[in-house]
Order: sequence, then structure tokens, then C-alpha cells
Amino acid sequence: MKDDRTAVKMLGLVPDLVRERPESIAALARALYHLGNAEQARKTLRGLRFSSAGAQGVLLGGQVAAQAEDFETAERMFMSIWVAYPDRAKLGYNLALAQYHRGRIEESQTTLRKLMVAGHETSDIENLAGWCFYRQGKFKEAVAAMDEAIALDPSAEPNYLDVGMMLIELKQVSGALVAAQKATEVAPESYRAYRLKGLAEIKLGHVVDAVKSFARAVELNPMDRESILGLASAQYDDGAAQAAERTFRQGMERCPRDPILYQEYGAMLLKLAGSNDPSTEPRAVSLLKSALKLDSALSEPHFQLGNLALRKGKIEEAVQHLETAAKLGPKGSKIHYALARAYGRLGKGAKAAREFRIFERLKAEEEAPGSGASASGTKPMGPAFPGEEVKKLGQSGVASPPTRNR
Repeated sequence: MKDDRTAVKMLGLVPDLVRERPESIAALARALYHLGNAEQARKTLRGLRFSSAGAQGVLLGGQVAAQAEDFETAERMFMSIWVAYPDRAKLGYNLALAQYHRGRIEESQTTLRKLMVAGHETSDIENLAGWCFYRQGKFKEAVAAMDEAIALDPSAEPNYLDVGMMLIELKQVSGALVAAQKATEVAPESYRAYRLKGLAEIKLGHVVDAVKSFARAVELNPMDRESILGLASAQYDDGAAQAAERTFRQGMERCPRDPILYQEYGAMLLKLAGSNDPSTEPRAVSLLKSALKLDSALSEPHFQLGNLALRKGKIEEAVQHLETAAKLGPKGSKIHYALARAYGRLGKGAKAAREFRIFERLKAEEEAPGSGASASGTKPMGPAFPGEEVKKLGQSGVASPPTRNR
């Protein structure tokens, strides 16, 4: 944030120079987006229409807007140079990607079809087509498109990761493991590949293998939360609770303000409560409360604390936590199940019945193929515009785009 303010101040001192240099306009707009001044950023980007880089500068501006998740502005900028920009495949992919992230899936598909009909069939384009199918619930077509993306570029790691996550969501875990193994072959230093491999292995019950895969992922990226959580979970499932605790503590040392690590460590300790160590439960409660201090919008700590109170017969306290959890995380079936039990214990039959109906509906949705009820709790949403710093314009005036932003 401080660097962004400095950039805005410094660039503001030389407005004429900024207007002459497309990369400076892009840098100023990026800083404004980071500071939350989206309207001023859009106004700045409009200056790219008159820059010396022409259509190439406008493409760069659209990429900056997309990286800031201002996809409406990005789409508008890409559309404005549809005729003028010479590389239709690059422009079309960026346009389709912006449309995808705006939720305009059919428009994105139309753009992609135009590119394919014109002979621009690339791995990135097929990958995005696969995500469009996925968002429409056309899972067979989605996987087929991903397979085609892999065939067009067997060395592209993201394709294996994407199809692997799709297959996990579709409960086709053996296929996901094959994709993950291939990803580790084409990108042996990728923590994401080993993280996916570990996720598939844990779902298949290959716990020992999962521990090794997640450990490698953490080794490659010690700051990746999902790899840390995966390793701790696999160690716990392997009966190595002390090793899991050590993994959590090391993760919290590296990421002391990550509330999810506190949350999941506390949840694991609650599973161990009742063991020979009387301090386990108080430590769990302390961790869950710490998670809420770091992020009061989390529903899981309230669910865990409510469930604990319910087990101890503290029904009023349980209801308070569980009602809060339901407000913060209304899509969690287990929350409504616990709340139904709590209402039942209070003799509130109508409320209990209502919560149980909600539980049954949400549980059915979670178990449906492609529901997004993965171990990480997140649903794959497709390729993202990368958030790298805008690269300096070369002599041609075109930014060298990142891998997924052609």
C-alpha cells in the first residue's frame, strides 16, 4: 500500500512523461486500483487510447484492469481494439477470459468459437473452453476440452492441474491422480502439482503416499497454506498426531496471521480432546478464538465452538455460536445439522425441523458431482489473470504477457 501511494505521488509529478509512456500509464493505473481508487484508475487507462503504443497499449491496459478484477473495463478495452489489434488469437483469448470472469459464459464461448473457426486453436483456448463447459455443468465436454488442451501442449502444467481438480470435483479421483503424476513429471519443482497429487492420494486412502506428496509441496513452498493443511491432515490420518501438530506450529510460525491455520489446528485438537492431555481442549478453544480475532467473518470456529458446547450440554451457548455460524456460512450442511440438534434439545421442534430440511438439501448438493465440495472447501473457477507487475514495454511496445495471459 505504501509503495502504491509512493508510485502515484512520483508519477503525478511528471504527468507529461506518464502520458507519453504506456508502461507508466499502466503502472499508475495499477497503483490506483491497489489503493481502491478504481474510477481514477479507469480514467487513467482511457489515456492509453491516445498513447504512442496504440492498440498494443490498450491491450496492456485491459490486462491491468483484468488483474485488478475490473473485468467490465477489461472487456470494454479489449473490444475497442478488436479490428485494430494484429494478433487476433492473443486479443481474443484475453477478451474471452475477461468475459468468463464476468460470468458471461456464453459470450466467452462465442468468442472462443470465433477463434477456433479462424484456425486459432491453442492449448490456452481449449483450456478456457473446458472451464466454460464446467461452469455450465457439462462435465464430459469440460474434461474432453482439457484433454485437447493437453494434446496441444503436453508440457503445460496448468492443464494437468485444471483437469485434475475437475476430476476430483467430479469424484473421478483415480483419473485426477494420473493427471497429478503427469504434472509432477512436466513440472518437478511445482508445489501445486505435488499438492494435487497429495489431495488425490488422501481421497483414495493412500495416506502414506499423501504424506510424502504434501511434504514435498511444503518443501517447495513453505508458505502455501493448502499444502500445510494437507500435510497436517495426512499425518493425522496416518496416526501421527504429534507430527501433525508440529506441522501446524511450523506453519503458524511462518504465517502467524493466517486465521485458517489457527482454525484447522484448533479443530484437529478438538478431535484429540479426551486424550491423556487435559490441556488439549483449552488449547483448541484458544486457537479457535484466535482465528476469530484474526478474521471475525469465519464460520468454522463458531461451528466448532458451538458443537463443543452442545456436547457439554451448554445448549444456549451452542445455539449462539451455531446461529452465528449459519449466518456466516449458510451453505454448510453440517452447521444446519448441528443447529437442528441444538434446537431439538431446547424443545423448539419447528426450528429443528426447518434446519434439518436445510441440512438434507445442502448435503445432497454437496454430494452431487461438480458440487465443489473438495477437501480445500473451494470450487475450481478457472484460469486467472495473473497479478504480476506489468512488465516493461519492449521496443515493439508490447508487454511480454505471463503464461496464462496470452
